[in-house]
Amino acid sequence: MIRIAEEKDLRDILEIHRLAFNEEDEAELVENLLNDPSAHPCLSLLSFKNEESIGHILLTKAQIVGTPLNAYLLAPLAVKPDYHYKGTGKRLMREAFKQLKQMDVDIVFVLGDPAYYTQVGFQTNAGKLGYPTPVPIPAKWADAWMMMKLHDCNETGQVKVADQISAPEYWSD
Repeated sequence: MIRIAEEKDLRDILEIHRLAFNEEDEAELVENLLNDPSAHPCLSLLSFKNEESIGHILLTKAQIVGTPLNAYLLAPLAVKPDYHYKGTGKRLMREAFKQLKQMDVDIVFVLGDPAYYTQVGFQTNAGKLGYPTPVPIPAKWADAWMMMKLHDCNETGQVKVADQISAPEYWSD
């Protein structure tokens, strides 16, 4: 089961990110983004196996400067280690895309592993496609900056993300 995360789920959400990344940084980022007005409206979905929360995806409001496009950034996505490689992340993304389409979102961005995210329809090297990263990234990561159009749109431009995820450390080695 996948549902919209509620305030009461915060502890479970943070635990998923701590376990998935084996560090505190991602959990702190999630909490900061959920409290960041520039990230809203955001979409936060939680996946369950029986009664256990096993995965979480957060998509935050983004902008494409100078365009009317409705854009979001997928960051982060986490699944508890015991549930890796069982399709949980892909199910979370597909549900998120379905809900974003209903919200009239035009385009979604992610900085991640191209081998994984292209499996659900992301196109690599969004910068080359006309959507530069909000913060410069190492050239070797060009293909990791990806985009997916949920509706037909032709406008391009500089991508701007929520304040809490625009710090350079989220975009560099």
